[in-house]
Amino acid sequence: MTDTIEREIRIQAPIATVWDVITKPEYISQWFGSQAEIDLRRGGKGQLRWSEDLEAPLEIVEVEKPHLFSFLWVAPDEETKPTHQQTLVEFRLTEDGAETKVCFTESGFEKLEITAEQKATLIANHTPGWDDFLSGLQRCAQNIPTKA
Repeated sequence: MTDTIEREIRIQAPIATVWDVITKPEYISQWFGSQAEIDLRRGGKGQLRWSEDLEAPLEIVEVEKPHLFSFLWVAPDEETKPTHQQTLVEFRLTEDGAETKVCFTESGFEKLEITAEQKATLIANHTPGWDDFLSGLQRCAQNIPTKA
């Protein structure tokens, strides 16, 4: 079993647009949670919220505009939420002509102090979840008009 979820997507949008969609609350709330609060600096805190009792606190690890954004989060899963255990979410952006390549990873599952079965369940739940969120990210970024 792998302990890292990795995905690569290509978005038909400039890197600056994709960066904004990944880091600005007004866009994050369109593809990843219904509400987002974020202090966009290393060590900054944030919160993602899907409903009143479904939320995830986060802490910014890296902000290297427009290429790297990462945060530690306590995912709102029954395996991690009660113990406040974090995994690392990372977005690496590369400009490639008119497209932006996004390399995504969620890692740190091996460090979680939960059973192997709980880790497997968590990864099994997060994998299709990230596929859905990344598709939403792609749609959101591609629907933002490009500034001339």
